[in-house]
Amino acid sequence: MSMEPLPDLSTAELVAQRIREAILDGSLRPGDRLIEADIAAELGTSRGPVREGIRLLGAEGVVVLRRNRGAIVQSPTFEDVLEVYVVRLGLGLLALHHAMELDAASSPEFDDVQLLLRRLHDPEVQVDPLLMMDADLAFQSALFDLSGLARVTAVLEQTARDIPVFVKVLGITYDDVDHAALIERHERLVKAIRTRHRGEVEAAWRDHVRCTVGEFARGYPDAQIEGIFELPLMHHVFDHHDNHNLG
Repeated sequence: MSMEPLPDLSTAELVAQRIREAILDGSLRPGDRLIEADIAAELGTSRGPVREGIRLLGAEGVVVLRRNRGAIVQSPTFEDVLEVYVVRLGLGLLALHHAMELDAASSPEFDDVQLLLRRLHDPEVQVDPLLMMDADLAFQSALFDLSGLARVTAVLEQTARDIPVFVKVLGITYDDVDHAALIERHERLVKAIRTRHRGEVEAAWRDHVRCTVGEFARGYPDAQIEGIFELPLMHHVFDHHDNHNLG
């Protein structure tokens, strides 16, 4: 058997992570140009891994790659946010249904899910928007992991990396979220998985996605949200009679 050596992607992935962190801490803002030489010098690496790292972020939609003009930090449109949550809605349901069919509530990993859910009740977590966001996403990831569907959960993990960038760029904070309602939705979901109630699992997860999309919509100026229900992807999340959820 003859195979080509595996390329060293770890450095490129680390570069992508560092750039993502710079966006999250405000060092990089939408519209900023990413200059390979400057980034390579700051990170102490060659331009090759930086170029590959930027390409990874381009594939994720975090940056925009422009021919002969380099890359700039993307300012996410509402459709970008919507695409992420349509993916999370569909693949999340697949993972949750599969976990339920496996009777994942009887597994030791389900105890970890419940511990992560309890973390959302912690007052010290609730007063810190970043901790609350991390705890929320960790809980959701643990739920999806119960499915054992590696490829599905890998895509869901990618969307989870997009969310903090959206939150930072749009100025969304968990201060604006009703923590009790968020926790109630997650508790409802856990109960549905425990009782293996397929319809309730779907209803609880869809309700959570709708509420989250509504929170993001309120982060945009009214002019950018005009005609929102005409966006094709919106029909996967909301029915027309649900428009009060974005009010």
